[in-house]
Amino acid sequence: MDANQFRFSEFPKQQREEAAQKKSQLGAGSMAEVIRLMRDRSETAERREAAAFVPAGFKCRDAVEPLIDVLAEGHQRLSWMCMWALTRIGSRRHARKLIDIARGNYPLPARQQAIYTLHHLNEVRADQLFIQLSAALDSEEEYTRDMATEALGNTAGRLRSQRLAAQLLGRALKLSFDLVHSLVQ
Repeated sequence: MDANQFRFSEFPKQQREEAAQKKSQLGAGSMAEVIRLMRDRSETAERREAAAFVPAGFKCRDAVEPLIDVLAEGHQRLSWMCMWALTRIGSRRHARKLIDIARGNYPLPARQQAIYTLHHLNEVRADQLFIQLSAALDSEEEYTRDMATEALGNTAGRLRSQRLAAQLLGRALKLSFDLVHSLVQ
């Protein structure tokens, strides 16, 4: 085993140890208590963020839905921590709920972290959403469109998604060309 393989094999162990330590610091005896603390809006942001870290260390699939619920609240750092935990757990369970958040009337940080989560999970069902968001020049914030476009980079090997993205880019180029042409005249 070379040094890199050893280092990467130790990472999950370190994450579990750190998660166990945070769980203890939070005074939680079980994962159910960690999830309850993470969902408790009366808790401080720091304690909720620490609680969101714990399920990732244990790859706790039972925490996926609660993490998504907390991500949807849209608090910048807390939503980011939930995205991080969801990607570490690596479960696509409840991906439709993430798609609904990314597409829906949720706070911008929640929508953006839902996009990143879907992107990092390489969720095929989100390809159409990424295409729609990338094309929403008049209704989406630029950074959100950029995130969705970046996520389209995961479509390698998915020809249908690549065809749709190519059509979208073709239409965007035509619109740009027409706009420039009308300004020149």
